[in-house]
Amino acid sequence: MDASQLTTEDHASADRAQQLLAGRFHGAPSLYVQMRSWKYFVVGVEEGYDTTWVFEYLSDIDCRDWLHEALPILTPAMRMFCRERLEPLDARYRAATGPVKPLDAQAGPRPERERWWRDRYPLLIDHDENVELPADWSPAPRRTT
Repeated sequence: MDASQLTTEDHASADRAQQLLAGRFHGAPSLYVQMRSWKYFVVGVEEGYDTTWVFEYLSDIDCRDWLHEALPILTPAMRMFCRERLEPLDARYRAATGPVKPLDAQAGPRPERERWWRDRYPLLIDHDENVELPADWSPAPRRTT
């Protein structure tokens, strides 16, 4: 679907999502800002996540949470427009990440949650040895800079 096919009502649903989600997320980002943020985050993970910023990893992923919560608010056409762009990015993110390991080794693999992106870690990292990685990230190949 091309953006030119979207109606005023479709765009109004994006504005409505922005207003409804503003109190739960930092500021009031727009649908397009959040889509762009997810794209840039995925590209960064693909290129090798810099663990200097590991403490911000889950915060950076908030844009995908926002999109997840916005989708039901959108008109069917706007939802389709977004999904057509999200699905390839989600596939790229899955390819560039691995599932986090359970903190209890005997628990077995975690079942996939609705917000599956929160249960994954970057496979390629630029690791600063002075930065402690989250306990549920499996050892990943390290790229020295």
